[in-house]
Amino acid sequence: MIKSEQAFDMLPHVVEIYEKLDIESYRRKSIAKHKKAKNVDLQKVGLDVLLYIIKNSSKVKEEFFTVVAIADEKSVDEIKAQSLVKTITTFKEVFTDKELMDFFKTAMQ
Repeated sequence: MIKSEQAFDMLPHVVEIYEKLDIESYRRKSIAKHKKAKNVDLQKVGLDVLLYIIKNSSKVKEEFFTVVAIADEKSVDEIKAQSLVKTITTFKEVFTDKELMDFFKTAMQ
């Protein structure tokens, strides 16, 4: 579970990721793509956005590592040294946590 302090610490880095990768534009395209579908799996749409971030992670590498470091309560250097699977798993957990995403959405409005 992400604590309030961690969420506030992550916020500027999440906003950087959001802006640098123009996730708003990607989100609009994704909505348009799924608009005609009758049963849209919101988890799949969320996973698509997560994969988009991971595919473009080289553009937001420091922010990516920083978010994971805050979530795992480790240093950025420790995160860089750990396994890729662990890093991506933590990142996925952060970005699929409904309460945390609701907080980020509210804070960015």
